[in-house]
Amino acid sequence: MSLLTTAAAAANRQAPVVLDARQHRFELRPGAPAVMGIVNTNPGSFSDTEHLATTTAQLDRALALVEAGADIIDVGTDSGVAHGEPIDIDVQIASAIDLVRELVDRGVPVSIDTPQLAVTEAMLEVGAAMINDVSGLAEPRIAAACAATGAALVLLHTRVEHKKEAFLSFDDVVADVEQLFSERIALAEQMGLGRERIVLDPGLGYAKHPHDDIEVLRAYPRFAEYGLSFLTGASRKYYAGVITGAEPTDRLPETLATVEAVRPFPGFVRVHDVDEVHRYLAVMETLEGLREKPEVDTSLARMKWVTPTG
Repeated sequence: MSLLTTAAAAANRQAPVVLDARQHRFELRPGAPAVMGIVNTNPGSFSDTEHLATTTAQLDRALALVEAGADIIDVGTDSGVAHGEPIDIDVQIASAIDLVRELVDRGVPVSIDTPQLAVTEAMLEVGAAMINDVSGLAEPRIAAACAATGAALVLLHTRVEHKKEAFLSFDDVVADVEQLFSERIALAEQMGLGRERIVLDPGLGYAKHPHDDIEVLRAYPRFAEYGLSFLTGASRKYYAGVITGAEPTDRLPETLATVEAVRPFPGFVRVHDVDEVHRYLAVMETLEGLREKPEVDTSLARMKWVTPTG
Protein backbone atom coordinates (compact mmCIF):
# COMPACT_ATOMS: atom_id res chain seq x y z
CA MET A 1 0.00 0.00 0.00
CA SER A 2 1.39 3.41 -0.96
CA LEU A 3 2.12 6.15 1.56
CA LEU A 4 -0.75 8.27 0.19
CA THR A 5 -3.21 5.40 0.44
CA THR A 6 -2.08 4.51 3.95
CA ALA A 7 -2.37 8.08 5.24
CA ALA A 8 -5.72 8.68 3.55
CA ALA A 9 -7.14 5.43 4.93
CA ALA A 10 -6.01 6.34 8.45
CA ALA A 11 -7.49 9.81 8.10
CA ASN A 12 -10.83 8.44 6.97
CA ARG A 13 -11.03 6.15 10.02
CA GLN A 14 -10.76 9.00 12.52
CA ALA A 15 -13.18 11.81 13.20
CA PRO A 16 -11.96 15.37 13.67
CA VAL A 17 -11.18 16.50 17.20
CA VAL A 18 -12.56 19.91 18.19
CA LEU A 19 -10.38 21.83 20.63
CA ASP A 20 -11.68 24.99 22.26
CA ALA A 21 -8.96 27.27 23.55
CA ARG A 22 -10.62 30.37 24.98
CA GLN A 23 -12.07 32.31 22.03
CA HIS A 24 -10.38 30.05 19.47
CA ARG A 25 -11.75 26.80 18.08
CA PHE A 26 -9.51 24.34 16.29
CA GLU A 27 -11.11 21.62 14.18
CA LEU A 28 -8.23 19.20 14.02
CA ARG A 29 -8.70 16.78 11.15
CA PRO A 30 -6.72 13.59 10.66
CA GLY A 31 -4.35 14.09 7.75
CA ALA A 32 -4.35 17.88 8.11
CA PRO A 33 -2.50 19.01 11.24
CA ALA A 34 -2.53 22.60 12.41
CA VAL A 35 0.88 24.27 12.20
CA MET A 36 2.39 25.74 15.37
CA GLY A 37 5.11 28.31 14.76
CA ILE A 38 7.86 28.91 17.32
CA VAL A 39 9.02 32.25 18.70
CA ASN A 40 11.41 32.18 21.64
CA THR A 41 11.93 35.21 23.86
CA ASN A 42 14.92 33.47 25.43
CA PRO A 43 18.34 32.91 23.80
CA GLY A 44 18.77 29.25 24.73
CA SER A 45 16.97 27.15 22.12
CA PHE A 46 19.31 24.70 20.37
CA SER A 47 17.30 24.91 17.14
CA ASP A 48 17.01 28.69 16.73
CA THR A 49 19.26 30.19 14.09
CA GLU A 50 19.16 33.62 15.73
CA HIS A 51 18.01 35.22 18.96
CA LEU A 52 15.30 37.83 18.58
CA ALA A 53 16.26 40.27 21.31
CA THR A 54 13.41 42.79 21.12
CA THR A 55 9.64 42.58 21.28
CA THR A 56 9.47 44.27 17.88
CA ALA A 57 11.69 41.63 16.29
CA GLN A 58 9.75 38.84 17.99
CA LEU A 59 6.42 40.29 16.88
CA ASP A 60 7.67 40.67 13.31
CA ARG A 61 8.78 37.03 13.30
CA ALA A 62 5.50 35.82 14.77
CA LEU A 63 3.40 37.74 12.25
CA ALA A 64 5.61 36.48 9.42
CA LEU A 65 5.00 32.92 10.61
CA VAL A 66 1.26 33.54 10.63
CA GLU A 67 1.51 34.92 7.10
CA ALA A 68 3.45 31.79 6.12
CA GLY A 69 0.71 29.51 7.43
CA ALA A 70 1.05 29.15 11.21
CA ASP A 71 -2.29 28.51 12.92
CA ILE A 72 -0.93 29.27 16.40
CA ILE A 73 2.27 30.75 17.83
CA ASP A 74 4.12 28.98 20.64
CA VAL A 75 6.05 31.48 22.75
CA GLY A 76 8.96 30.03 24.72
CA THR A 77 10.16 31.94 27.75
CA ASP A 78 12.96 29.61 28.94
CA SER A 79 14.62 26.92 26.88
CA GLY A 80 14.44 23.36 28.15
CA VAL A 81 18.04 22.58 27.14
CA ALA A 82 20.21 21.59 30.09
CA HIS A 83 23.14 23.93 29.46
CA GLY A 84 22.84 27.48 30.71
CA GLU A 85 21.30 28.88 33.87
CA PRO A 86 17.53 29.12 34.32
CA ILE A 87 16.06 32.52 33.55
CA ASP A 88 14.51 34.36 36.48
CA ILE A 89 10.72 34.05 36.45
CA ASP A 90 10.20 37.82 36.52
CA VAL A 91 12.53 38.19 33.53
CA GLN A 92 10.66 35.46 31.64
CA ILE A 93 7.37 37.25 32.19
CA ALA A 94 8.72 40.69 31.33
CA SER A 95 10.38 39.45 28.14
CA ALA A 96 7.23 37.80 26.78
CA ILE A 97 4.19 39.63 28.08
CA ASP A 98 4.20 42.49 25.57
CA LEU A 99 4.63 40.06 22.68
CA VAL A 100 1.72 37.92 23.89
CA ARG A 101 -0.47 40.97 24.42
CA GLU A 102 0.29 42.26 20.90
CA LEU A 103 -0.50 38.91 19.29
CA VAL A 104 -3.72 38.46 21.25
CA ASP A 105 -4.82 41.98 20.27
CA ARG A 106 -4.35 40.93 16.63
CA GLY A 107 -6.47 37.82 17.09
CA VAL A 108 -3.53 35.40 16.85
CA PRO A 109 -3.87 32.26 19.01
CA VAL A 110 -0.94 32.05 21.43
CA SER A 111 0.49 29.03 23.24
CA ILE A 112 2.99 29.44 26.08
CA ASP A 113 5.83 26.92 26.38
CA THR A 114 6.43 26.80 30.14
CA PRO A 115 6.32 24.55 33.22
CA GLN A 116 6.03 27.56 35.55
CA LEU A 117 2.80 28.49 37.31
CA ALA A 118 3.71 32.18 37.61
CA VAL A 119 4.46 32.43 33.89
CA THR A 120 1.25 30.55 33.12
CA GLU A 121 -0.87 32.89 35.21
CA ALA A 122 0.71 36.04 33.81
CA MET A 123 0.29 34.93 30.19
CA LEU A 124 -3.26 33.72 30.69
CA GLU A 125 -4.08 37.10 32.19
CA VAL A 126 -3.18 38.80 28.90
CA GLY A 127 -5.05 36.28 26.77
CA ALA A 128 -2.89 33.25 25.97
CA ALA A 129 -5.08 30.46 24.60
CA MET A 130 -2.99 27.40 25.43
CA ILE A 131 -0.35 26.36 27.94
CA ASN A 132 2.25 23.98 26.55
CA ASP A 133 3.36 22.47 29.86
CA VAL A 134 6.71 20.81 29.19
CA SER A 135 6.87 19.35 32.71
CA GLY A 136 4.08 16.80 32.31
CA LEU A 137 1.94 18.72 34.83
CA ALA A 138 4.48 18.68 37.65
CA GLU A 139 2.52 21.68 38.97
CA PRO A 140 -1.18 20.68 39.00
CA ARG A 141 -2.31 24.27 39.57
CA ILE A 142 -1.44 24.96 35.92
CA ALA A 143 -4.43 22.79 34.99
CA ALA A 144 -6.61 24.75 37.40
CA ALA A 145 -5.46 28.04 35.83
CA CYS A 146 -6.38 26.74 32.39
CA ALA A 147 -9.75 25.58 33.67
CA ALA A 148 -10.49 28.99 35.17
CA THR A 149 -9.79 30.83 31.90
CA GLY A 150 -11.00 28.30 29.32
CA ALA A 151 -7.49 27.77 27.97
CA ALA A 152 -6.27 24.47 26.53
CA LEU A 153 -3.47 22.49 28.15
CA VAL A 154 -0.77 20.35 26.55
CA LEU A 155 0.36 17.38 28.64
CA LEU A 156 3.86 16.32 27.63
CA HIS A 157 5.46 13.02 28.52
CA THR A 158 8.67 13.46 30.46
CA ARG A 159 10.16 11.80 33.52
CA VAL A 160 12.79 14.44 34.37
CA GLU A 161 12.70 17.94 35.79
CA HIS A 162 12.77 20.99 33.53
CA LYS A 163 16.27 21.76 32.20
CA LYS A 164 17.65 18.43 33.43
CA GLU A 165 19.35 16.35 30.75
CA ALA A 166 18.95 12.60 30.99
CA PHE A 167 18.60 9.58 28.76
CA LEU A 168 16.45 7.16 30.69
CA SER A 169 16.19 3.42 30.16
CA PHE A 170 12.59 2.31 29.67
CA ASP A 171 11.45 -1.27 29.89
CA ASP A 172 8.60 -0.23 27.58
CA VAL A 173 8.64 3.42 26.58
CA VAL A 174 5.19 3.25 24.98
CA ALA A 175 3.64 1.82 28.12
CA ASP A 176 5.36 4.53 30.16
CA VAL A 177 3.88 7.24 27.93
CA GLU A 178 0.43 5.70 28.32
CA GLN A 179 0.81 5.48 32.09
CA LEU A 180 1.77 9.15 32.42
CA PHE A 181 -0.99 10.27 30.07
CA SER A 182 -3.62 8.37 32.06
CA GLU A 183 -2.36 9.74 35.38
CA ARG A 184 -2.05 13.34 34.19
CA ILE A 185 -5.40 13.41 32.38
CA ALA A 186 -7.05 12.25 35.59
CA LEU A 187 -5.11 14.86 37.60
CA ALA A 188 -6.06 17.66 35.22
CA GLU A 189 -9.69 16.65 35.45
CA GLN A 190 -9.45 16.65 39.24
CA MET A 191 -8.22 20.24 38.99
CA GLY A 192 -11.36 21.16 37.06
CA LEU A 193 -10.08 21.05 33.49
CA GLY A 194 -12.43 19.46 30.97
CA ARG A 195 -10.95 16.53 29.10
CA GLU A 196 -11.93 18.18 25.81
CA ARG A 197 -9.36 20.94 26.48
CA ILE A 198 -6.43 18.54 26.85
CA VAL A 199 -3.80 17.94 24.16
CA LEU A 200 -1.29 15.08 24.37
CA ASP A 201 2.41 15.41 23.51
CA PRO A 202 4.38 12.13 23.62
CA GLY A 203 7.54 14.17 24.22
CA LEU A 204 9.95 13.33 21.42
CA GLY A 205 13.47 13.85 22.71
CA TYR A 206 12.48 14.42 26.34
CA ALA A 207 14.74 12.08 28.35
CA LYS A 208 14.47 9.56 25.52
CA HIS A 209 17.04 7.82 23.39
CA PRO A 210 16.59 8.05 19.60
CA HIS A 211 15.31 4.45 19.52
CA ASP A 212 12.69 5.43 22.11
CA ASP A 213 11.48 8.29 19.90
CA ILE A 214 11.09 5.87 17.01
CA GLU A 215 8.99 3.53 19.15
CA VAL A 216 6.88 6.45 20.34
CA LEU A 217 6.21 7.62 16.78
CA ARG A 218 5.18 4.11 15.79
CA ALA A 219 2.77 4.00 18.75
CA TYR A 220 0.54 6.95 17.77
CA PRO A 221 -2.32 4.58 16.87
CA ARG A 222 -2.29 3.41 20.50
CA PHE A 223 -2.22 6.96 21.87
CA ALA A 224 -5.11 7.88 19.57
CA GLU A 225 -7.34 5.63 21.69
CA TYR A 226 -7.53 8.47 24.24
CA GLY A 227 -9.68 10.31 21.71
CA LEU A 228 -7.70 13.53 22.15
CA SER A 229 -5.61 15.65 19.83
CA PHE A 230 -1.82 15.65 19.72
CA LEU A 231 0.97 18.17 19.79
CA THR A 232 4.12 16.83 18.17
CA GLY A 233 7.42 18.65 18.43
CA ALA A 234 8.44 17.71 14.90
CA SER A 235 11.15 20.26 14.27
CA ARG A 236 14.78 19.24 13.73
CA LYS A 237 14.61 16.34 16.16
CA TYR A 238 17.69 14.59 17.51
CA TYR A 239 16.44 11.09 16.65
CA ALA A 240 16.21 12.03 12.97
CA GLY A 241 19.62 13.71 13.02
CA VAL A 242 21.11 10.51 14.37
CA ILE A 243 19.64 8.65 11.40
CA THR A 244 20.89 11.10 8.76
CA GLY A 245 23.86 12.86 10.37
CA ALA A 246 22.45 16.32 9.64
CA GLU A 247 23.02 19.23 12.01
CA PRO A 248 19.96 20.69 13.84
CA THR A 249 19.54 23.73 11.57
CA ASP A 250 19.90 21.55 8.44
CA ARG A 251 17.08 19.09 9.20
CA LEU A 252 14.19 20.26 7.05
CA PRO A 253 13.79 16.86 5.31
CA GLU A 254 13.88 15.20 8.71
CA THR A 255 11.23 17.62 9.99
CA LEU A 256 8.98 16.82 7.03
CA ALA A 257 9.43 13.10 7.63
CA THR A 258 8.36 13.49 11.25
CA VAL A 259 5.36 15.57 10.18
CA GLU A 260 4.37 12.85 7.73
CA ALA A 261 4.67 10.17 10.42
CA VAL A 262 2.08 11.90 12.64
CA ARG A 263 -0.06 13.50 9.94
CA PRO A 264 -2.79 10.81 10.04
CA PHE A 265 -3.64 11.85 13.60
CA PRO A 266 -5.49 15.04 14.60
CA GLY A 267 -3.40 17.71 16.23
CA PHE A 268 -0.63 20.26 15.92
CA VAL A 269 2.90 20.03 14.55
CA ARG A 270 5.33 22.41 16.27
CA VAL A 271 7.96 23.56 13.77
CA HIS A 272 10.48 26.28 13.03
CA ASP A 273 10.18 25.95 9.23
CA VAL A 274 6.55 27.04 8.99
CA ASP A 275 6.52 28.06 5.34
CA GLU A 276 8.07 24.82 4.13
CA VAL A 277 5.85 22.64 6.31
CA HIS A 278 2.73 24.57 5.30
CA ARG A 279 3.54 24.09 1.61
CA TYR A 280 4.27 20.40 2.12
CA LEU A 281 0.94 19.92 3.87
CA ALA A 282 -0.88 21.84 1.13
CA VAL A 283 0.37 19.37 -1.48
CA MET A 284 -0.24 16.23 0.57
CA GLU A 285 -3.71 17.30 1.67
CA THR A 286 -4.67 18.19 -1.89
CA LEU A 287 -3.47 14.82 -3.19
CA GLU A 288 -5.61 13.06 -0.60
CA GLY A 289 -8.72 15.15 -1.20
CA LEU A 290 -8.51 17.01 2.12
CA ARG A 291 -8.21 20.31 0.24
CA GLU A 292 -9.90 21.42 -2.94
CA LYS A 293 -7.89 21.06 -6.11
CA PRO A 294 -6.51 24.38 -7.42
CA GLU A 295 -8.32 26.07 -10.28
CA VAL A 296 -6.52 26.04 -13.62
CA ASP A 297 -4.85 29.39 -14.22
CA THR A 298 -2.87 29.62 -17.45
CA SER A 299 -1.04 32.68 -16.15
CA LEU A 300 0.80 30.30 -13.85
CA ALA A 301 2.35 28.44 -16.78
CA ARG A 302 5.62 30.23 -16.00
CA MET A 303 5.83 28.08 -12.87
CA LYS A 304 6.40 24.98 -14.98
CA TRP A 305 10.01 25.84 -15.63
CA VAL A 306 12.97 27.82 -14.40
CA THR A 307 13.42 31.12 -16.23
CA PRO A 308 17.05 31.55 -17.34
CA THR A 309 18.86 34.56 -15.90
CA GLY A 310 21.91 36.47 -16.93
